This record gives sequence, C-alpha cells and structure tokens, in this order.
Amino acid sequence: MQFGGSPRVLKAGCVALFTVLGAGIAFAQLGQALGGATTDQTSCNPNDPSCQMSNSNSMQNLPQANQIPSNPQGIVLQPGQTDQNGTNQQTTQTQQQQQRQNLLQPLPLDPPTEFQQMIANSTGKTLPIYGAHLFRNPPSTFAPLNMVPVTPDYVLGPGDELLIQTWGQVTLNSRFMVDRSGNIYIPQVGSLHVSGLKFAQVQEYVKAQMGRVFRNFDLNVSMGQLRSIQVFVVGQARRPGSYTLSSLSTLVTAIFSTGGPAPQGSMRHIQLKRDGKVIVDFDLYDLLVNGDKSHDVQLLPGDVIYIPPVGAQVAVAGSVNAPAIYELKSATNTTVGEVLELAAGLTNVASGEKVRLERVDDHRVRSMSEVALDQQGRATVLHDGDLLELVAVVSQYKDAVTLRGNVANPGRYTWKPGMRITDLIPSKDALITRDYWLKRSQLGQPMMSYIPTCLPITPYGIPSLRYGIPVGEEGENPNWRYSSTRNPNLTGMPFGSGDGSTNAPVQTPGDGSTPMTDGGLDCAPIPASATSASGLNDRITSMSANPNPNQMASSNGLSGPNGTQQNQQNTAGSNQSGSASASVGSTLANASSGQFRPRNDVKLTEPDIDWGYAVIERQSKENLTTSLLPFNLGHLILEGDASQNLELLPGDVVTIFSKADIHVPQAQQTRFVRLEGEFISSGVYSVQPGETLRQLVKRAGGITSEAYLYGSEFTRESTRRVQQQRLDEYVNQISLQASTVASANASRSINPQDSAAVAAAQQQNQNIVNSLRQARSTGRIVLGLTVDSTSVDQIPDLPLEDGDRFIVPRFPLTVSVDGAVYNQNTFVFDPRLRVGDYIRLAGGANRDADTGRAYVIRAGGSVISRQYSSSLRGNRFDSVHVNQGDTIVIPLNLDQGKTMRLIVDIAQIVGQFGIAIAAANTVLGQ
Repeated sequence: MQFGGSPRVLKAGCVALFTVLGAGIAFAQLGQALGGATTDQTSCNPNDPSCQMSNSNSMQNLPQANQIPSNPQGIVLQPGQTDQNGTNQQTTQTQQQQQRQNLLQPLPLDPPTEFQQMIANSTGKTLPIYGAHLFRNPPSTFAPLNMVPVTPDYVLGPGDELLIQTWGQVTLNSRFMVDRSGNIYIPQVGSLHVSGLKFAQVQEYVKAQMGRVFRNFDLNVSMGQLRSIQVFVVGQARRPGSYTLSSLSTLVTAIFSTGGPAPQGSMRHIQLKRDGKVIVDFDLYDLLVNGDKSHDVQLLPGDVIYIPPVGAQVAVAGSVNAPAIYELKSATNTTVGEVLELAAGLTNVASGEKVRLERVDDHRVRSMSEVALDQQGRATVLHDGDLLELVAVVSQYKDAVTLRGNVANPGRYTWKPGMRITDLIPSKDALITRDYWLKRSQLGQPMMSYIPTCLPITPYGIPSLRYGIPVGEEGENPNWRYSSTRNPNLTGMPFGSGDGSTNAPVQTPGDGSTPMTDGGLDCAPIPASATSASGLNDRITSMSANPNPNQMASSNGLSGPNGTQQNQQNTAGSNQSGSASASVGSTLANASSGQFRPRNDVKLTEPDIDWGYAVIERQSKENLTTSLLPFNLGHLILEGDASQNLELLPGDVVTIFSKADIHVPQAQQTRFVRLEGEFISSGVYSVQPGETLRQLVKRAGGITSEAYLYGSEFTRESTRRVQQQRLDEYVNQISLQASTVASANASRSINPQDSAAVAAAQQQNQNIVNSLRQARSTGRIVLGLTVDSTSVDQIPDLPLEDGDRFIVPRFPLTVSVDGAVYNQNTFVFDPRLRVGDYIRLAGGANRDADTGRAYVIRAGGSVISRQYSSSLRGNRFDSVHVNQGDTIVIPLNLDQGKTMRLIVDIAQIVGQFGIAIAAANTVLGQ
C-alpha cells in the first residue's frame, strides 16, 4: 500500500492514527472498568440471588475495594502517571474512586435457604449463617497501593518497581521497573535478575552486584509501584469471576474483596489452587472463631480460589451467645461440645441440664430427643441437619417470698422455715415508702415566692432586677434566670416568642397592662384594672392553678389565641368569683413592683396505709390454683394480734395496700379540708370521722363579724369531676348535632351561595364547640344560704370529703354590671337600687344587647333570668332586689338581623307567588 503526499502530510497522518488508537485504548479501559474488571462470567439468571450481571451499571459488576481496573497492557496505573500512549490517567483514578464509593453500599440480604426456613418453622426465629454478615459490607477503607507497606517475604516479579538510592563515591537515586524477563537495568552495572527474590534479599543482592563495579558506597532499596496480579474465583462464590488484585493480596484479603462464599458455599474448605495443585485448604472458621490467620498464603498470578459447596450444617438456637447455623468441619465426628464452643458457649441464664436435639433421620422423618449436658452428652456426635436448642432457666426463685406495695423496702426475701409476716414487717417504720421521705425532703427546699413584673426595663430589654442568682452566674444568656423553663424557681406567663433573644422589641399586651419584653422573659403582666387586692389575688390563684399560658391569659381577661376577647358570660363569672373572694389569699404587693404568691400548702404527699386489709397471694403446690389469704394489718402491727401473724410459705407474695389502691369508707379516709377567708382560724384541717362542715367551722373557732356567708363558695373535687364529665358529654352531643345539621344543610344546597353559607355556618359551629371544650368545671356546690345568714348554725350539715374547700369572703360593698352595656363597671352597693337602676347607671343596654335574656348572678351561686321574672303586670326583672356582690349581665344578641332576613325571604316568596299567578292568568286568558 502506497501513500501519496509530502512527508509532512504523512507525518500528520501517522500522528492522527496513533491518537485514534490511544483514544480507543482509553475507551476500552473505561469499558473494562465498568464491566467488572475482566470478569469471566457473561450471563446469568436475573432471578438468581448470586447473579452479578443484572445490568451494566450494577454494583456487583464493579471491582472490589482492593481490585484495580487493568489497562490493555496489564500495567497498574497510579495517580499522576502516564501510560505508553501518553494518555493522562487522572480520569481513570477518578472513575476508580467513584466505583469504590458505590461499593460502600451494603449488599441485599440473601434469600433464606431451605435449612434456614426449616429452622424458622421449628423455632419461630430465622437464624443467620455464621460469618455471612461479614461479607455484606465491602471494605470501608481504600489505601493507595503506593502507600501499602511491603512485607520482607514479598516476592518480586515483572511489573514491580524498585527505588534504589546510593551515596558515597557513587550517587544514584532512580526508579527501576522489573521487565518481563525479571530483570532491571542499572547503568554501568548491567542487567540484574531480581524476579523471584524476596524483598528482604533484594538489598544485599543489588549491593553485591554493584560492588563488583564500585567501591566505598552504601545503598538503600525500597519498593515503588507494585505490580498487579490476576486471580480467578470460582465455585460457590458470591461473585465468581476473574479479578485483578494487588500483588500484596493474600487468600484472606481476596476472599473478603470478592464477596466471600455464597450461602450455598463452604467456609471451612476454601481451596487455593496453583498449577493444578491444592496449595492450601483454608478453614475460614479458624479466622472467625479463633482469629488464626497462620494458614493464609500470598497470591501469585494465575491462582485459582475454589469455593466448594457447603458441607454438613447444624443449627444452634436458644440461650447461646451466638445462635446461628454452623458448618461442620467433619460430618462424622463433630460433637455437641464442639458445636457449643463454636456458638461461643451458653449464656449466663441458660439451663445447663439438657439440650433439645431435633434431627432429620435418613432424609425421611424428623425426630426429637434430649441430650444431657454432661461429659457423655457433650460427646454426642451430630449429623447434618441437626438442631440444638437450649432453653433459659425458669424465672422461679427457690425458697423466696415477695413483699410489695406500700412498704419501705419492697423486693424478694429469703424464706426460712417458720417464717411469718412480722419477719418481713418488723415495725411501723417498714410501711413508710421511700417516696414519702423523698417528697418530705423536697418540702424543705427553698423556692421563689416573688413574681416580678416587667418594670423597670433596661436598655437591653430585660428587667434590671437581679434576684435569686448572684450576678455573673447567669451563663452565656443573661435572660435565663428570668425564664421559668430554665429557672424552676420562677412562675409566670410568657408574652411573645420567648426565644431567649436579648434584643427583641418591647410588646404591649393591648389591655392596659404593663409592657412586656419578648426576650425570653417569663413575667406576669399586671392589668391596669387589677390594682385592688382582689384582682391580684385572682391572678395569683389562676397562675398557681393553671400553668397553661393561653388559659391564664383567658382567665385574666386578656385576648385569646385568635385575638378575640373572651365572651361576656365568662368575664362576668370570673368577676363574680373575684368579688366573692376579695379578701382571701396570701400577702400581696403593689402592682408596680410585682406580687407574692402562696408558698406553703398542706396536702397529702403520699396516700395513707390501708390498715384494715392486706393479703397474701399463694399458689397451691397440689393443683396450682391461686388463693388469697387476707389479714388485718392494723391488728397485727398496731395491736400485736398474733392471730393475724400468718405463716409464710415459699413463693408467697405479701401485698400492702394504701387507701388510694382500694376505696375505703369515708370514715376511714384521710381528709384535708381548706377553710379560707373570714374564719377565726383559717387553715387546712384534718377531718375527724363523721365530722360535717358545720362542725368543722365550729372547731375552727367560727366566723368573723365581717363574714358574708351568703357569698361563700364551697367546692369539691369529686363534684368537679362529675360536672366535667357531664360537660364533656354535653359538648360531644352538641358536636354530633352540629355535624348532623351541617350534613343535612349541605345536601339541600342548590347554588354556590348556599354552599358557602353552609360552610361558614359549619365553621362557626365548630369554633363554638372548640370553645366549649376549653371550658372547665369548678366543682362548686350551692349551699342555699340566705342573704341574712350570719350564724354558723345556718351552715348546712354537709359531710366532708378530702380536698373540699370552703371560702367565706367579707361583706362586699359593690355590684357589677357586665355585658352589652355602654359602661361595664362596678358600683357601690345601695340597698334602695334595683336591677333596672344599676343598668341605667351603666348607661343602659347598647344596640347589640339581647335584653330579653338578661340575668343576675347571685353572690350565693344562683341565677335569676328575665324570662322567669316577667309577668302580665309588667317587667318584674328590672325591679328585682340586688344583693351585695351580685353581678348583672346583659348578653350580646347573636341573632341580630334575623327578623329583617325573615321579612326579606317572605317578600321574595310572596313576589314569586304573584308572578306565578299573573303568568297563570295570562295563559288562561289566551
């Protein structure tokens, strides 16, 4: 073949030809790296879990952690080097790193084998194949090949690089590659055959050869770039194929790099074959169980790693340290003791008497037997497919009795012959629980009783008050001392975000109260109207009883979460409660300097012991039935009654009850009742058996001359729970009715306007239901006292319960008018004025008032409404007599405009009838 043209053209054509060839080699190298690093397998069944060729981008097709993609010349490329064609190998290194990152993903779980399924059906648990989990995750580190240390027994071969440094009369610092003949060429020395030498022999050999030419010098020989070798992994491997590995690779590293044996492969007979001979029969259990790697050998080019099918297997389940499926080294002489050693031995709660052995006899039928865990039983030879299952010891205590309940030291105690109850409970002190003493000790801890206001404000937006914590100990955030979430000594209501920032702006609640900062400060706002003792006292009571900030804001007349003011009825009720308890509470402070809250309270820290009943739980040894043996704890401990000191047997459980565990008669209950207000001796009293409210008040010294019995308030916890239950049932009923009505109205909608109106009404009803769900009952019981009640004898003889509270205020001198009036206010009581007079003093009802449903809340708790006070002779409601402390309420008219809408609807209907009649007359006239 002849080429025409000038020599310059021929030279350019040759350059282009070699460039194309170089690009082809690079693409071939990239395809080889992505195709599995010279893997031999070309196809497999996609349904086979061992299939590694599902697609060209599959993770299984990528080289392993220490697997190196090879180029067509078989040279291992390092970062920054260039091959014979001058192609930059930095791209190859980047691809290699990307492949290694993909290999970090764990492999999918292998499908269970038939033996695993049989074990799962027998034991209810799926046991893993021992050692298989080590091959799910590829190696997590990738050390560069030029940084791997070389061992002294490393054998040099073609492709290795030697770094030789000499000093003295001759200076040399060069790299020498071992060629295909196994030689290196040193200038002025010649070719040296180093292939087959161990790394420990190379330095002396090179020095001796150079010593024939040079004198008075010294040298050092180190390894540079290492060669790559090609090995083959065949048999029952997880990823069989051909692999290009580092020349430093050994059999163990190759096993882990290539994915190890498949579930059907053997771990105990991995063979390394070289030149048709078995070099080593490696038992991987030596490494996994004993950490023995002495049989590991270094790989050479062309080695074959053969993984034969799995041998005999046995399963060990139950109370062993490593339950799994184990492969037997020999199917004829492996004993029970040897397999238990493979399973890391028995757990500390395993039953060491016997083990259950499940066996498949002659591949026909399964059988069960028990093997004693003595010397003879441990020598029992196992067969392929056996299952060893060890059980844990029964949680039964020998010669023990149990004490539990309201005692100081519950637990298990050693039983002794003739043991009785007093041996467990020697004295009364043994019945006082540890929680009782813990809570008693907490009562002696100091606590903050002062609730700061937000004045004065520093330029940083925080109060200038420093209390409770010395200056300089506030930490990084100076606001933390003022936040109840970080300082447990504080109680208050956050206003704003409370994010702890120090530069937040000052916010005003909008109700005339003291401005508050949004800098993480939890302090209580003082409304401008709450300058009296009653207002502050109500705030203290509400904050101590209700820690919810939103509810506290609602109870104090602040705007709710939606920015709307609370309804007038709730406001009137709170005002009435405040006026009724105007003189009750603790020490108060001026509104501009903060307020004090009650510090001390008397209540049951722990329920008292039930002295009348305790029980022994005993199981019969004959028929295993459980019986209860009750005894009187009070007669036994307090009176020393020997008849109640029952004898105990092993396994008995003695239970001591408290009065909170089993409801006892009221006469036996410990009851604390609070008397607050105008009493000679206000306080918390322990109620004696059979004592009533009247008797308790007399025992407290009676009432003062300023006591207003008609306005007294008696609350009970059990009544509050019943009221709350009834209220919840009522709200649920209203919610159901609202949903039913909304569904019916939606079905009757004929145009978009009707649908919008139905949706708006449904949303309004839902808001009402949500508001009702926020309501909480008070548990107040109306005592039915008259206005002129001034004697203790007029107090009802009401039996008392634990938690009762009786509040008697002083004579109030005011009457409140609230609701839809022009001036909601409180007026000085005048016995000559009636309901209408007070309404006129408040400016009368405004245009939004529903005067037909006005009512009066009596100080005693009863209500008088206009509907039941009117008569034919006139409006008797306006002439109703008003008592001290009463509240007159004019509600809002929520149906305003209903009459006008009704008139418009009637007019439209009449008009439509007229049009219809006119049309009919026209038709008939024609």
